[in-house]
Amino acid sequence: MPHGSTALRVSLLSFMFVLGATLPSSPLAAAATETVETASASRPSVGIGGRIHYDFYAHDTDTVAATGGSEFRRVRLQLEGEGEVWTYRLQVELSGRNTDLRDVYLKRDFGDTTLTLGQFKPYRSMDDLTSSNDGSAMERGFGSDLFAGRQWQQGIGLLHATDNASLGISAFSLREDNTPRNEGWGLAARATWVPLREGSRLLHFGTWYSLEDGGKDTPGRSIDVAYGGRRGPEAMLFESLSDVNFEQRAVGVEIAGTLGSFHWQGEGSRATVAGATADGHLETRYLQVGWLFGGVRDYAFDEGVFDSPVDIGEGLWEMVLRVDRIRLRGVDKVEARRFVLGANWYATEQLRFMLNWTRGEDRATADQPGQLALRAQYVF
Repeated sequence: MPHGSTALRVSLLSFMFVLGATLPSSPLAAAATETVETASASRPSVGIGGRIHYDFYAHDTDTVAATGGSEFRRVRLQLEGEGEVWTYRLQVELSGRNTDLRDVYLKRDFGDTTLTLGQFKPYRSMDDLTSSNDGSAMERGFGSDLFAGRQWQQGIGLLHATDNASLGISAFSLREDNTPRNEGWGLAARATWVPLREGSRLLHFGTWYSLEDGGKDTPGRSIDVAYGGRRGPEAMLFESLSDVNFEQRAVGVEIAGTLGSFHWQGEGSRATVAGATADGHLETRYLQVGWLFGGVRDYAFDEGVFDSPVDIGEGLWEMVLRVDRIRLRGVDKVEARRFVLGANWYATEQLRFMLNWTRGEDRATADQPGQLALRAQYVF
């Protein structure tokens, strides 16, 4: 519609509303109110949000050098809302050298089932699906490194969730924003079950499977892990093939729960990656336990992951302990380990401060570095 016609329509609607307001019992009043409400209902809503994660690192090096300092770990802005029966999200990552898209999708609910179209995280791994705003440790475990550079993928997903269970299935291309176009594809599925849900007591079980199959121009990749903390030394465990020869299959199991202020989360996974001379068989495990002083960690039943604590009030302290391990099965000493001790201060619903001490080990080189990391986090 031309701009002049739009302005005329708005003026007529305003006139009808004002005139109708002076005659509240008239048919004109009812017609004006209905017209304005219909126009408002058909107009999509827009919400603005984002996150700022500002980190500082100090390294205690052993045999491999590392450079400390500060960085904006994440600076994300997002628009989200709904129009008619569809919701949308557009999320942009501004930190680092490049601007990247993260969540960019359309969603629609069909009863207990949600359809997602666009770029999103495939349904695999509790650790990977937990928001960086909500995780008790500053960094995810080694299992997430199996999908480094492919955490967000473009495709379609279906998630069916009830009060105590969920099932998600996703099909996607092997492309994330700002990565080369290629003809690779993948499938992922995840199921969760919560047999116990009584007050502050909860028990979660989950399992997932992921298949990624390369095609024309699918890039190869190496599986590297920062065993001494972010920006610290890395260990390369395996290097994959590329193009049509790229293939990775992974399966994992999860267990998590809460018992009042105590919460825990553990996961084990095995992955098979196609290699030049032989397939690589990788195994990852982690266990994380934490205690919220005077608080309880929330749980999102529709997604099957932990959220931030409920009822932060005037502030909450949290202590967390995490142990990670990854190894190349059948090859001696191709293994990395990491131990993390952390303290978190939830100042408000939006503001959190995190302190992590990390001690890691690369068994191949016997390097055992340490790191002290601090984060200031604001979510809006």
